[in-house]
Amino acid sequence: MAAQLAAAQARADDADTDRAAAEADRDTAVEQARQDAAARIAAAEADRDAAIEQARAEADQRVAAAGADRDQARQLAANTEERARQAEQETTRARAAEAAARAETERARADAERMRTEFRAEAAREREELRADLRARAERAEREADAHRAELARLREAATQDSQPGAAAAR
Repeated sequence: MAAQLAAAQARADDADTDRAAAEADRDTAVEQARQDAAARIAAAEADRDAAIEQARAEADQRVAAAGADRDQARQLAANTEERARQAEQETTRARAAEAAARAETERARADAERMRTEFRAEAAREREELRADLRARAERAEREADAHRAELARLREAATQDSQPGAAAAR
């Protein structure tokens, strides 16, 4: 019985360990995704800002070539915006991955809690069964002891009657 209780406790501890590892993995993945997304956004913003400043400086310096420079700056800005959109999409995906990881963690927690509850209920049932068995054994042993005491008393009485004079003649 103690081995079963220890095994149930070990399974509950394993479930808690698995849950903690899943949470740690999730947190690491989320943090890495956030850092990657932040770095990409910052790089895209820096690229965009640099492209816009370059385009403005060239427009001021080259009035004669303003049309060509403006087209070039627009293209650079479009590329930068595309990278920014991509970075936003990656951020959105990272947030979705975070939400999925959180949901998975919650499912793992719920499963671990359910397993722990089942293990505890099973242990309680086994404990109650063991108690009932022990009670039945104790009652049976008590009845047997009472029967043995009654038998011993009867034998003592018979022995006492046999040892008294005249008891043999009375029979």
